[in-house]
This record gives sequence, C-alpha cells and structure tokens, in this order.
Amino acid sequence: MRVNRSIAIVFAALLAGCGHGHRPAAEPASEPTVRVLHPQRATMRLSVELPGDVVGFYEAALHAKVTGYLKSISVDKGDHVKAGQVLAVIEVPELTANLEHAKARMAIAEITYRRLLQVQKSDPRLVAPEDVDMAHAKYREAMATVDTLQTLVGYTRIVAPFDGIVTGRFADPGALVRAGGGEIGVNESSALISPGATEGAGGHRTGGGPILTVARVDKLRIYVYVPADSCRFIRRGTPADLRFDELPGLVIHSSVTRYAGALDLGTRTMLTEIDINNPDGVIYPRMYAHVKLELVSHPEAIRLPVSAVSGEGPAAAVLTVRNGRLVRTPVSTGINDGTWIEIVKGLTTKALVVATFSDDLHPGEKVSYTLTQAPPADGVPNAQ
Repeated sequence: MRVNRSIAIVFAALLAGCGHGHRPAAEPASEPTVRVLHPQRATMRLSVELPGDVVGFYEAALHAKVTGYLKSISVDKGDHVKAGQVLAVIEVPELTANLEHAKARMAIAEITYRRLLQVQKSDPRLVAPEDVDMAHAKYREAMATVDTLQTLVGYTRIVAPFDGIVTGRFADPGALVRAGGGEIGVNESSALISPGATEGAGGHRTGGGPILTVARVDKLRIYVYVPADSCRFIRRGTPADLRFDELPGLVIHSSVTRYAGALDLGTRTMLTEIDINNPDGVIYPRMYAHVKLELVSHPEAIRLPVSAVSGEGPAAAVLTVRNGRLVRTPVSTGINDGTWIEIVKGLTTKALVVATFSDDLHPGEKVSYTLTQAPPADGVPNAQ
C-alpha cells in the first residue's frame, strides 16, 4: 500500500508541473555587420584625355610673287632645305628688260643732275636753283624705279624661309606661274592647295596655288582642343602625356606650351599647343595623337572609394561608425577620378567609414563591423 501511495503522489506532482509550464525567452536580434575602412592619404589627380593633331613647328606655302615661267626648280618632296636656299627660279624676260631700261634712265638723270649742280656752283647766274632741284628730283625718282624693279627681280627666286623639308611640289620647269593667289592656311588644307588652283599633268597644280610647301619637322606642335569645362585648369606647364597609334609603346612626357585664352565660337573649345622635339623624325605632321592632360594634382589628399560617398561637393555625406552605432557625417568633396573621390573637409584618416553608402543603413543603428583595406567589389552589400 505504501508503494502504491508513493507512486500516486509522484504522478500528481508531474501533472501539476505540466499545468504550470513557462515559454522560453526570445533571443535578442543580431546586429548587422558592415565593412568599414580608414580614409587614405594619396595624390589625387584630375586628368582629361583628348585627341591631338600633329603639325610642323613652321609650315609655309611658297607662292610666286611675280608672273612668269618656271625656269628651274631644284628640290622635290622630302628634300631637306636650309633657310635662304634658292629652291626655284622664275623667268620674266620683260622684267629684266624693264630693269635695264630703268638703270639707263637713272644714269642719264644722275649725269644731268651732277652737271647742272657743277655749273650752278661755278656760276650761279647760268643755272637757276629750281633747275638743279628739278634734276635732283628726277634722279631720285629714277633711283626709286630701279629699286622697285630690283625688288621684283628678287621675287623671281623662291627661297626657303627656314630649315625644314619639302612637303609638296606643285609645278615643273616651263610651267606658267601666276603672282599672288593668296597665302593658304597650311593647317586648313591637307593638300596645301589654294581653292583657285587647277590640277595639271602628273598631279601637279597650276594657277594661283603654291609652287612648293615646306615644313620644319625636327620640332613639332601638337594641337589640342580643350572643352570649355576644362579650360579653367589650363596653364603654361600643365603636364601632358602623348601617345601615337602608329608608334606603340612610345610615350612622350611634355607640357602645355601655349594656349589661345579664348574659346572658338563654333566648337566652344580652346586651342592648346604642346611643343615636342622630333630629332629622329619618327613623328610626322598630320599624325593623330592621344593627349592626356593632368589638369589638377593634390598631393597628400584624403580620399575614399566613390562607393563610400553619397553626393558630391559641399552636400556630400558618408556613414561612419562611432561607439558601435552608425552616424551620417557631412563632408565636402573635391577631385573625383571615377574610382576615388577626394575628401576636402569633414574626415580624418582615423575615421571608420562604411565602405559602401546604402539607404538600407540608418543613422543611429547599432552595428558591428569588419575592417577592410580595399574598396569592396561592386554589388557586395555592407551588411552580412
């Protein structure tokens, strides 16, 4: 009996325990984990890549100053020439005859003037002073005529204006060349031919076009047309790197030599020039250049990955971690090269900055973090 009674008491106690059971306590929500990094100090550079045109340092189209027949031409395309070298001679027979006639008239005028002057000095009563003055004036007029004709005769010789090479030849001996035709812009026409010129036999040109074109190529100019939004950064000495499709592996480090200081009305760009030496002649005028201009350089700047910053300028912001909670921190930004963005104001290198700014993260939220040394890959979220 005693055994049965003890079993009954235990069974009753178990039933009582089941009737007063307790629910287990809920576990606290886990904190999100974010990736953070310290801002870095490095040189921030703002650069722009633009196409460039290679032109000779000097380029000239040599026209005839007088009309006549081309007597001789001593150079051809590719020949090197020296400043002052006679390149071609134009024959103008009537001009030579006029010069000889003018010299004869000058000689007669000189003799007449000197005789009257001598007589007037020996006996003033024989020659009036007005006659002496008139003879002197005629003598000076004759000298001026001779000087003019001698200048025109000098124009029958086409000489090289500078050291360089012949880049075009457009007439052969015997061709009739006409005076004038107007200087054509060497950089406006790849053929270097005036609009009024016509093509003759052998691909040469006749009419008012040039006889020869020459260029200095041991030194070259690179023409770059800088967009309006970058013009304010252009200065003499702005660093420039030059590359050429035809010369793989060649990089020329140079700088801006000069710039126009005004925009072109049609293109809204500013002509900027870079001078380079070309002693080996491996770079040719009319080649295409890739020009990288370093517009701004800020050494020891504080920078962050662009993914860590929301907005730009004085209205930008980042998320930082302070005392285990997220804080929205206003910052001012500067240079943005597409990968990194300069922080001008608002942070130090000791700050813990969330690597990727996200609207899913809220200021004041309690978080844990892991420190990373490099920007996270695109599409990788901060929270884990």
